[in-house]
Amino acid sequence: MRNRCCYATVVLALLGLAIPPAAGDVIVLADGSRLIGTVERMADGKIILATEYAGTLEIDASKVTSIETEQPVNVGMTTGDRLVGPIEWKEEIDRAVVETEMGGVPVTVEKIEAIWPEGGKSPEVLAMEEQIEQVRQEADARAGKWSATFEAGIIFQEGNTDRFIARGRAEVRHQATKHLFKIWLSGDYGETNDRRDTAEVKFGTYFEYLFTERFYAYLGSEIEYDEFENLDLRFTITGGPGYYWIKKPEHELKTRAGVGYQHETFRDGLTTDSALAEVGLNYRLDIAPWLRFTHDTTWYPTFESLRDYRLVSDTAFLIPLGDSDAWKLKLGALYEYKSLPRPGFDRLDQTYYANIVLDIK
Repeated sequence: MRNRCCYATVVLALLGLAIPPAAGDVIVLADGSRLIGTVERMADGKIILATEYAGTLEIDASKVTSIETEQPVNVGMTTGDRLVGPIEWKEEIDRAVVETEMGGVPVTVEKIEAIWPEGGKSPEVLAMEEQIEQVRQEADARAGKWSATFEAGIIFQEGNTDRFIARGRAEVRHQATKHLFKIWLSGDYGETNDRRDTAEVKFGTYFEYLFTERFYAYLGSEIEYDEFENLDLRFTITGGPGYYWIKKPEHELKTRAGVGYQHETFRDGLTTDSALAEVGLNYRLDIAPWLRFTHDTTWYPTFESLRDYRLVSDTAFLIPLGDSDAWKLKLGALYEYKSLPRPGFDRLDQTYYANIVLDIK
C-alpha cells in the first residue's frame, strides 16, 4: 500500500512538471486572487484586464499586490519618458523592473503613469479619440437625422358577409437634440358585400421644440376627409406647451396642452368654425427587446361647450419580425369618439388592426 502511495505521488509530481504554467499576464490582488489575462491598459488608477473566462475586467490599481506581463508593454512615466518591455512588480519591492532590449531597468512605481500594449494606442490617444467621437455624436444629434415608417394592413372576410378593409400609413420624421418634426399620411378603405362603406384620409404635421431638457412647445395640424361621415374637410391646427415626465431611450411619457382652431365642411353644405383646446398624452415603453407598448390619447374640447368634444385614443404593441429591426408587427386598437355627432351617426368609431411595419432609420 505504501509503495502505491509513493508511486502515485511521483506520477502527480511528473504530471505537474509536464503541465506548463498558464500563459498570459498575471495580476495578484490583496485578497490573494490571481487573475490571468492580457493587460490592455493601466491609467487613472485602473487596470483593464482582458480575460477568456470573465471578459474584460476593470481592477482598482490600489488593490493590486503583484503584476507581471508576458508580452512587452509600453510603460509611460510621469517624466514623459517611455520604456518598452515586459514588466514585473511585487508589493514588497518599491521598484518595478522593465525588461527592455538593453536589459532590466528598475522604475519607481510612483513614477509609472500608464501601461498599454506594445504597438497599441496610449491612454492619452484613446481619451482624445473618445472625446472627438463624443463631440461628433453631439454634433450629429444637434443636426438630427431623418427616418421613415411605413405600415399597412388588410382584413378579408368571406362567407355570409364579404368584408374587405385595407389601411395604411406613412410617416417621415426628423429628430434632433432640440426639435422633432414629422409629417404623415394615412388612409382607410373598406367594402362590405362589394359595396364601399369606408373611405377616410388624414394628413398631418407636427413640430416640437425643446426649451429645456423637459419643457417644449409644439405646433400641429391635421386635415381629414371621411366620405361616410359626409365630411369633406376637417382642418385642425393647435399649439402650446408640453412637458416630458419621463425621457429615456426605452421609456417615454409626455403631455401637452394647447389651443387651436377647427374648420369643418360637410357634404350637405354645413360649415362650422370653432376655437378649441387640445390635451394630449403620449406614452412609450420597451417592455422587452422584442415587445414595445405605445399609447396616445388626445382630447379636443370646444370653447363653446365642454359637452362638445372629440376624443382619439390609439393603443398598440409592436413585435419585431425575425432578427430584423426594420420589420415589425403592430397590433392595436384605435378609438375615435365624437360627443355630439351629426344625426344618423354613432358617437364611437372602433378600429382593431394588425399591420406590418417597415421602419427605416
